[in-house]
Amino acid sequence: MWSFAALVGSVIILVLWLWEYPQSTTLAAIGTPGMFLGAWAGVLWWRNRINETRLRELAELHRRRDAVTGMWNHHALYELLESKLRQAGEEQAPLSIIRIDIDRFTLFNATHGHVAGDELLRQVGNTIAMLLPPEVTSGRYDSDEFLVILPDTARGQAMTIASHLREKIRQATLAQAASGEAIPVTVSIGVACFPTDATSAQALLAAAADALAVARQNGTGVADTCSNWRTRYRIHTNGGFSTLEAMVIAIDNKDRYTRRHSEEVTEYAQWIAEELGLSEEEKHTLRLAGLVHDVGKIGVPDEVLLKPDMLTAEEYEAMKQHAVLGAVMVAALPGMEQIIPIVRSHHERWDGRGYPDGLAGEQIPFLARVLTVADAFSAMTTDRPYRKGIDWRSALSELQGQKGKQFDPLVVDAFIASINRRGMLSQQQGEEELLAAA
Repeated sequence: MWSFAALVGSVIILVLWLWEYPQSTTLAAIGTPGMFLGAWAGVLWWRNRINETRLRELAELHRRRDAVTGMWNHHALYELLESKLRQAGEEQAPLSIIRIDIDRFTLFNATHGHVAGDELLRQVGNTIAMLLPPEVTSGRYDSDEFLVILPDTARGQAMTIASHLREKIRQATLAQAASGEAIPVTVSIGVACFPTDATSAQALLAAAADALAVARQNGTGVADTCSNWRTRYRIHTNGGFSTLEAMVIAIDNKDRYTRRHSEEVTEYAQWIAEELGLSEEEKHTLRLAGLVHDVGKIGVPDEVLLKPDMLTAEEYEAMKQHAVLGAVMVAALPGMEQIIPIVRSHHERWDGRGYPDGLAGEQIPFLARVLTVADAFSAMTTDRPYRKGIDWRSALSELQGQKGKQFDPLVVDAFIASINRRGMLSQQQGEEELLAAA
């Protein structure tokens, strides 16, 4: 039977051995049983240390994971976003976030119960995770909301990803009611981008929340900070502008294509204006003109405006009247004098073969020439019911081919330079590859 001295000796040996004292070898002579006991105690101590470390890691992981979906939770997502934003700032790289909200989730929970609600959250979360590359961060940010963090992703690609996610969720997710009935699920999505929309995590999340609210309101389901034109372009409500807003809303409700097209035209016109070094006043005039340039389409018959096929010659003549009608409508509003000639002349051609007045060259108001290029590029690259939009490279080639014919050469060169400076062609290619892989 081991003596008390041997037991004490083994403890001393263990302590000295762990701290690597030289004397431990000498004290080991107290006895072989003590040595074995010390070694055994040392193994137990290290095993406990390892287990404690693992438990702490598991506790930290549990603290950062959502209990329902297993995805990153609100706390972890916010920390990760702050980290990614610091990295993006250091590298001067873009970053986008996507906030995804399940439509009418509260009503679904109240009607079908929390068990069904939790299963719906898991389905949506799994769909999001499955569609995104492993390096993309996603998680459950709120009770019925998910967040996706996209480093090195600019606005255009983020919007493409958002639209793709929304459609795939709609196709893949069916909620199960208690009766077993399958219920289709839709989501609304808001997109915000660093550094153009905000430079801090809190501000960027707020910008995405604003875009999400717009997505719910306008019926498109996907919106970015550019979509809320009234806020983005500082159009304050007064008698004239509230009437203008009503006009824009009316044409949006009549033709959903017009909303997105007008926003794109406005954005492209701003790129050209920046490249040409135009004044802030000229940029603001272009913003307003871009947003309302097609407002005259409200007077075009639905069977022409919404026709899913190419227009006949007679129908095309009816469509051409929107430029004149739009100018008349804008002229009825106070403070819009600078906008009128742009709206009227945005379909004139450099070679004089445009409409409605057949103006040529520098007879065409300069800002109208800017808007013409932006308008044509958006029209060429946007899908319509009767034809698919062409890719950006092909559209730019078309602009080049029409320099001095349809378009002012100076404006075309400025637009192409702005595209190249922003690296938009490589982004566009990335979007096409993403959609092709989906």
